Amino acid sequence: MQAVRIPLACLALGLCGSSAAGASQGIGASACTIDVERELWIRDLSVVEDPVRTTWVEQPAHPSEGAWSFGRLMSHASGLQDPAPFVLHLFEQFRTPQVVNGLLVPPQLVFFQQIVAPWIAASQANGRLLDFSIAPFRLNGFVNRIDLRSFVTHGAETSAGEGRIVFTVLFPDGRPSLTTLILEYHLLARDAHEVKAWGEAWHELGSIPFGPDYNRALEDLVNRFAGPNVAPGRPNGSALRQLRTNEFSRTRPVVFGSDPWQWREFRLSADSGLLVQTTAEQAVDTSLNRSALLAEYVNEHEAAILDGTFVVPLTYQGQPFRSGASDGEPFTAFLSAPGIHSNEARHLVSLNSCVACHSDETGTLFFHSFPRFLGQRTLLSPFLTGSSVPDPVEPTVVRRFDDLKRRVHDLCSVLCSPASALPRQPRLARVH
Repeated sequence: MQAVRIPLACLALGLCGSSAAGASQGIGASACTIDVERELWIRDLSVVEDPVRTTWVEQPAHPSEGAWSFGRLMSHASGLQDPAPFVLHLFEQFRTPQVVNGLLVPPQLVFFQQIVAPWIAASQANGRLLDFSIAPFRLNGFVNRIDLRSFVTHGAETSAGEGRIVFTVLFPDGRPSLTTLILEYHLLARDAHEVKAWGEAWHELGSIPFGPDYNRALEDLVNRFAGPNVAPGRPNGSALRQLRTNEFSRTRPVVFGSDPWQWREFRLSADSGLLVQTTAEQAVDTSLNRSALLAEYVNEHEAAILDGTFVVPLTYQGQPFRSGASDGEPFTAFLSAPGIHSNEARHLVSLNSCVACHSDETGTLFFHSFPRFLGQRTLLSPFLTGSSVPDPVEPTVVRRFDDLKRRVHDLCSVLCSPASALPRQPRLARVH
């Protein structure tokens, strides 16, 4: 997708008063121009290959040195802990079986053996537990997800959505593997005025040309959510909400095979301050696909699903329901079940499950941000940039996806609305 500027007039597009866009009644007609590449999905090479900010420096002489490196971000997330054992604990969870929500998540030994073990070996050869100067991560970009805002209380704070940082995971020789890792941070806000201030801060980036001034401004913004001790009272003082992986480390994916393509989610433990595997948010466990229990859930919660307020429960009817890791084994490309009354409700549940959102439900080939080679921008999926996809259950229904345009509309509604008129949460907000 080329860098684009999309002019919007709030009333002309029906944004004001549209629940889907998250705007409110009675806002005057004002023009709103959003630069997607600078404000929503930032992936320009001048940013992601900034030689100062993306290169790890153990003892930086200036705060910008290594500011966007994986090691620096993990140092901030680990608080006062040594970041090396903190990160090693994260990846050890791929090497051993995990029990999440009462469900067994088998180890992903291919990932550990091909990515993590060589990093450990090379680090030990350098006299380190983990050497972050050779960490196998390449920055893909930064993502503004203010459309995920809500006023659900998190401790003493509320959320203005998320700021996200996406990485390609690399083989030891520097080639991109078929794995991405994403850090997803709260945009902390105490009230609607601070929610609007976050929107304005992202929007201000759109007026700055790519180059040194842009990177300085972006660094200041990223430090507000990914910097050290930005969230006192939270584990490690970090605003990190979750870390997610989209993982398959072979040279080519084996779609029908014993090793599933897998999505995992990790959150900071309030007890240990370590990243521990948790359920995949809004993802129904893959083993329940095509089951009577899935149909019963969709039918019982049809109204909440259709109005975008449903939350996939940990358990349903006395058994684990939310997934410990969203995967396909043998391979699951969308969620469905005989007896579901509303295919639209089925679609929304499926869309919010990792495995389906990254495959047949949206016509996506596993990645919304593809692993990238050095010197190449990450490619974005047609789900983000615009596509028409037949519904996998009712092929005569063709769905139009253009999620970046949806996010443009949402950001415009934040900018066009006074704080007092901002909605608590946009309708049909996505977790992906």
